[in-house]
Amino acid sequence: MIRAALLFPVVFSLVSCTTANPPRSIDYRCDNDYPLRVELDGQQARIYLHDRTLVLPRRPDMKGERYVSDDRQQLFLRKGTRAVLAVSAGHGILRCSEVP
Repeated sequence: MIRAALLFPVVFSLVSCTTANPPRSIDYRCDNDYPLRVELDGQQARIYLHDRTLVLPRRPDMKGERYVSDDRQQLFLRKGTRAVLAVSAGHGILRCSEVP
């Protein structure tokens, strides 16, 4: 009985550590009225474009949030209500503002 009482806090803390934050969805309006939806979960950004979905891991940044693909071909920067998406392969750079 004492062992079970001692293990309960350990098991409870392990379970609480494994629960992920629910993703937060943000809508942006970008250059040329391009709509952009982004889901953030603290570890990555899922960016929905017309023709594909990008999943970019979060990288350390001092002034905002920065998400960069492993091959460094896609970049999403976010600070406050503003964001920038830079994608190679013809998409270029989009400057975006959060939709209230």
